[in-house]
Amino acid sequence: MRRRRIAASVTSVLALLLGTLVVAAPASAAEERYNVPAGRAWEVEGRGWGHGIGMSQWGAQGAATKAGKRYTEILDFYYPGTTMSTVPDRLLRIALSAYAPASTVTLQSPPGTTFLVAGQALPGGRLTITRTAGGYQVEHRTRLNGSLTRPAWTVSGTSLAVSAGTSTPGDGGLVVLPRQNATDGTWYRGTVNLVAGAAAGTFDVVNHVTLEEYLRGVVPRESPAYWHAEALKAQAVAARSYGLSVMRPTATSDLCDTDRCQVYGGRAAVVTDGVDFRVSTKEATSTDQAIAATKGQVRWYDGAVAFTQFSSTNGGHTAAGSRPYLVARPDPWTGLADGDTRTRWTDTLQVSTLEQYCPAGGSLRTLVVTRRDGAGEWGGRITGVRLECTTGNATLTTPGNTLRFGMLSNYWKPTAGVEPPSGFYLNDSWGPVAHHEFAFGRPGDVALAGDWDGDGTDTVAVRRGREYHLTAAHDGRTARSVAYGQPGDEVLVGDWDGNGTDTLAVRRGNVFYINNSIAPGPATTVIAYGRPGDEVLVGDWDGNGTDTLAVRRGSVYHIRNTMTSGPAHTLVPYGRATDAVLAGDWDGNGTDTLAVRRGSEYHIKNSMTAGVADRVVVYGRAGDSVIVGDWDGNGTDTLGVHRTH
Repeated sequence: MRRRRIAASVTSVLALLLGTLVVAAPASAAEERYNVPAGRAWEVEGRGWGHGIGMSQWGAQGAATKAGKRYTEILDFYYPGTTMSTVPDRLLRIALSAYAPASTVTLQSPPGTTFLVAGQALPGGRLTITRTAGGYQVEHRTRLNGSLTRPAWTVSGTSLAVSAGTSTPGDGGLVVLPRQNATDGTWYRGTVNLVAGAAAGTFDVVNHVTLEEYLRGVVPRESPAYWHAEALKAQAVAARSYGLSVMRPTATSDLCDTDRCQVYGGRAAVVTDGVDFRVSTKEATSTDQAIAATKGQVRWYDGAVAFTQFSSTNGGHTAAGSRPYLVARPDPWTGLADGDTRTRWTDTLQVSTLEQYCPAGGSLRTLVVTRRDGAGEWGGRITGVRLECTTGNATLTTPGNTLRFGMLSNYWKPTAGVEPPSGFYLNDSWGPVAHHEFAFGRPGDVALAGDWDGDGTDTVAVRRGREYHLTAAHDGRTARSVAYGQPGDEVLVGDWDGNGTDTLAVRRGNVFYINNSIAPGPATTVIAYGRPGDEVLVGDWDGNGTDTLAVRRGSVYHIRNTMTSGPAHTLVPYGRATDAVLAGDWDGNGTDTLAVRRGSEYHIKNSMTAGVADRVVVYGRAGDSVIVGDWDGNGTDTLGVHRTH
């Protein structure tokens, strides 16, 4: 039988901050456990942006600007065991992802150039090309929505080469647009080849460009053009090496233009109607100079171009890669550069983001970090997570994007729970950290606690005027709502008839209206006790299974052991007149006793006698409203707080 009470009028002013992050004892030394916080989100501290393997781009900037390192020294550090080598320029075939596949494309010639289409010279303007059963249908216009300069014609075959130039085909590059009436496109150096796609009526658009010209569209996409020249040179060599090392030549292309290969933006963004030609360059003088200064230079290892992975920042420690020269080691340069906001960062991780991985749409109970890679702070990057859900467990072991959960890297650690506007923090023991955290109610609600369903475990409720919203578990969900009394009533909770279920009573002056069921309607019992100005407490003072009243006058408690009018049965002095007071069964012996608060301390007494407290504990923070309950059903009352903002 549970008899759990609150002192409804008591608000605690607690000094010790209650931790909103619950970190239970790990199942093994390697595991970190994070219970779902009341606000259903964690505050996260993180390191790095990207995978952290190989060169840190921000580290290269820090090395150049703060440590005075040359690009060769930077590359030596990030790719130990590799050497400098030189390769000749060569033609690359870059698949343009926005047009793979496409059913039509429009190619615009830059001003002053002419077309060469399958060996046929044409005036400058616009070519709109569509795949046909036997080849490609070509339409030529001088401008946007202009008339055809000649009837559409077909070029047979599975591929079609198009270039634009002045004296040499391809020296002008081409602007690629998605359709004839489009005005926004991208200007690419080199030439364009259309290659029949796998599906009928489709083709891929492939930019044929030299290695060194390709880099002019890559390096400023990977590193800011305003960076130090030595950092940009390091990026140029790394990008040149990486592009060559990841090439997987097929019948149609060598590389892609996204971060699956490395980001290639072309020469410029263009707005054009065939007459006007407005350019927003994607290249930069500084990166062009870095490319030219390192022309042909690559990192070399064991007779081949090295796989020079890089990322924005490694967070201060590189991660191990798949090659002997991609080692995990502390990085002395990352974090030095001015303007670096990605080496150390904070974010918010929503519980709902993780619950997408719970089996059968379950709810998350605990986030468990099962493994880290051992490289850096907190044990390094996360390489394994177990999500303990209401429907079973989900195990995630893929680093990269999966274990980032939408954040900058998989190198992170929860540091606190985000607090809700109205949250409950319930403790099953006398430690400083809550065992149950959940959001419930609104900031103006009054918190209550009781065993509303007689299952032996107390749960919370909130009062809103004359409405009471009751929970059945520590999950922040309303199990039942009821109206009772008047909005201005003082409310008490107790097991008035000893049936194991707590119900409500309201006080008006020194008259108490007691209801033995959770239902609207007239009171079951009406009694008078004490004086209108007395502070009232509820408890099972004699251990008979039924709650009764006590009133406090100064430091003396007038206790009545039956729910009837009349004088007190017992007078007990305890504490000081200025103490805030609570009642509960602190030792699980079936009898409620008192606790008083002084500053941040709770002085717990296990008998209804004067004297020194049996236990002194610290819990919560200033401004918390305190509730008392048996939150885990073990027969012992402990503390909980209701925190609003």
